[in-house]
Amino acid sequence: MGTNARKNKKLSAVLILGIAIRIFVFLFQDPFNNDYHFQVIKYIREAKKIPLAIEMSQGYHPPLYYLLAQIFYAGDSTKGRLKSLQSFSLLTSILTFIILFWLTKRYIQSSRAAFYSALLVALLPQFIAFGNFVSNDSLTNLFGALICLQAYVFIASGQFRHLFLLALWLGLGLLTKATLLAFIPVIIPLVIFVQIIRRQKIITVVVQTLIFCFLFSAFGSYKYLQNYRHFGRPFIHNTDPLVQKATGWPWAESQKGTYKGLSSFLDWNIAKLIKEPTWSESTRHSYFLLLYGTLWYQYIHESNLEGNLTRFKYFGSLLYLLAIVPTIIITMGGIKFFFDCGERLKTKDLDLPFIQKAFSILTFLSTLAMIVFIGYKTDVWSCFQARLFFPAIWGMIVLFAQGLELIEKKARLFSLVRILLCLLFVSFVCYFIIEFLLLLQILPPLTAQKMLFFNWERLKLF
Repeated sequence: MGTNARKNKKLSAVLILGIAIRIFVFLFQDPFNNDYHFQVIKYIREAKKIPLAIEMSQGYHPPLYYLLAQIFYAGDSTKGRLKSLQSFSLLTSILTFIILFWLTKRYIQSSRAAFYSALLVALLPQFIAFGNFVSNDSLTNLFGALICLQAYVFIASGQFRHLFLLALWLGLGLLTKATLLAFIPVIIPLVIFVQIIRRQKIITVVVQTLIFCFLFSAFGSYKYLQNYRHFGRPFIHNTDPLVQKATGWPWAESQKGTYKGLSSFLDWNIAKLIKEPTWSESTRHSYFLLLYGTLWYQYIHESNLEGNLTRFKYFGSLLYLLAIVPTIIITMGGIKFFFDCGERLKTKDLDLPFIQKAFSILTFLSTLAMIVFIGYKTDVWSCFQARLFFPAIWGMIVLFAQGLELIEKKARLFSLVRILLCLLFVSFVCYFIIEFLLLLQILPPLTAQKMLFFNWERLKLF
């Protein structure tokens, strides 16, 4: 069997595994997480209008997800009907995974790097869980993946029809969640640059760029115009005092005090998370630890996945420990990208694959920067959640693959890394099995000695 045939066979198994585990989790996962998106869906059905930002805790979001969810919402809150609504998220989650899988198969050249990158996308627990909730996260992730795919196509072709589709996906993404605003500072320079390297006339570059900006703005600006019309500013979120006062629940005040000077940026002590794997005073002031904790484990309690409220939460300690390996690999990929940029700018060797790779990574970094900026500005710890950069997760996968390709050159080191990654991926599957067995009460709950001091039932996150 040839190398490509073996690669395709292994990747096909990962594709089946990724779809199967999403369906498996869907079967027992509660539809709702800490953000009550169902309230907006129900409001639109009953009031026949889109709510203002101050009318409910999630009313600040753009409306596309809630409008499309009407197709799956049967109009009542019985368990079976809510699972039908939740199936919309399952569908978008599977589509997102398929797109990311195809990108991995098509654009990551090393067969081993492609295989482990595909496994990471297939099994990452928080990516799966937040993809399945009744939430706009799942549709946002889909549009993020579509934008990355379409950007790759546009970079390769430079054709206007592909530019139009890029504007469409970006506009619809903005009509779903404001997180995709972070894509704009990367996409607009990309559109200009691709036209320049294809030696388009200056007037053509200007006109097509303006058309692109007009299109995505026309598709995606509804909520921002609504906010400006009613409140005099385009951007409002639920940590805003305006929303907090109007909804009568100033929850954000209890989450302030996150920033503790430079230590909030420089505290990367993962041992704190290993010691206390869920929310704690020792970790909530570190931006890195908040993002690390919410990326690799259920640092915050969500839905009916309650293992982190029991002594099984220390399974999260194992995940944090093993996740040091992919974190280092991603960091190595970032360092490699930084030096590659310097070298290629010096030699002016900016080929299309490098531009595609740079777009993915810069989009991820831009989204990460926006999360840190908003979290710093609001000083609310729940703003630092890894799920917020999942629309740009393809950039993280590209960094992971780059780091793996570096390690591949050292055979013994790669053998060790491969074993550790396999342990991590098996642990991801075990995490969901533990949650499933706890729900069936086959495993004893083993209540944790130290419980969190606030009421999770009342918590509404950013």
